[in-house]
Amino acid sequence: MRALLLAILAVAVLWAGYWVVGSRAMNHTVSAWFAAPGPGITASQTDISVSGFPNRFDLTVTAPAIALPEQGWSWSAPFAQVFMMTWKPWHLIAALPQSQTIATPFGTYALASTQLEASMILIPGTALALDRTVIAGEGLALSGGDGWEISATKATLATRLMPDDARAHEIGLDAATLTPDAAFRMALAPLSSLPEQIDQLRLDAVASLTAPLDRFAATSQPRLSGLRVKQGLLRWGALVISAQGQISPAADGTAEGRIDLRVENWRELVPVLVASGLVTPEVAPTVTRAMELLAEQGADPKVLNLPLVLSSGRMSLGPLPLGPAPRFQRQ
Repeated sequence: MRALLLAILAVAVLWAGYWVVGSRAMNHTVSAWFAAPGPGITASQTDISVSGFPNRFDLTVTAPAIALPEQGWSWSAPFAQVFMMTWKPWHLIAALPQSQTIATPFGTYALASTQLEASMILIPGTALALDRTVIAGEGLALSGGDGWEISATKATLATRLMPDDARAHEIGLDAATLTPDAAFRMALAPLSSLPEQIDQLRLDAVASLTAPLDRFAATSQPRLSGLRVKQGLLRWGALVISAQGQISPAADGTAEGRIDLRVENWRELVPVLVASGLVTPEVAPTVTRAMELLAEQGADPKVLNLPLVLSSGRMSLGPLPLGPAPRFQRQ
């Protein structure tokens, strides 16, 4: 019995020592990264702490801010927490705050949520390459600096490393009960009988990068080299839009490519284009007539097949010009 107690005590001491060494190593590694995050990256924080003895490493970073200034991306939040089991350090679980700020080449946005959690699994090894992630949130609201806001009751974003390409990740997005911006809804209400809320938004795509997402990413600086949309789906009352295609960044950072759209009950689309400002009310009848002619060429006059073409910095929906193409990254 005495030998058993001594063995248990020895294991406990060793385990406690492992946790102390591991927690100090984590604190040192994270602190060192924030001090020197790598080329093209800026990072800051006000405090780093590790708790969770004896079975977890619970990392809390206060006021983290990370940016890629040359690419126009940044993220900041009041805090971020990452949890990992001591015997499985390649599986990370994160709890994110109810408010975050995200800057992109398209603008700066505030993300609010009632609950937002994430899970990330790395491939054990020296490179610690990203294998898969899941981000799930409820009560989500994304707002822009000019006062617009779009919200969703819940949404899930998942990624998975492609088995045959270390620089490509499959992306899945599923959002339910989306509420568009109030100004847009007010503009749409007198033009359409579509409900105020979008039923579902789904995306199944593959993102190709210039380098793997691993511990060397600070040096290799992976950039998006292509996005293949395997299936996109929007359900909004009677309006159903599905999409397939591929886009990639041009030399100046703007998106180029083609997405083929299938629009069921396409007449509901024209008021949406008018309310969003892509089509003027004066031009709407001409657009409707053009869509009628295109739909009549198919088997079902209620279904319209249109290409969304992005070329030379411009974007068009079939014969309809929509304006500048979105930009993946700064020039």
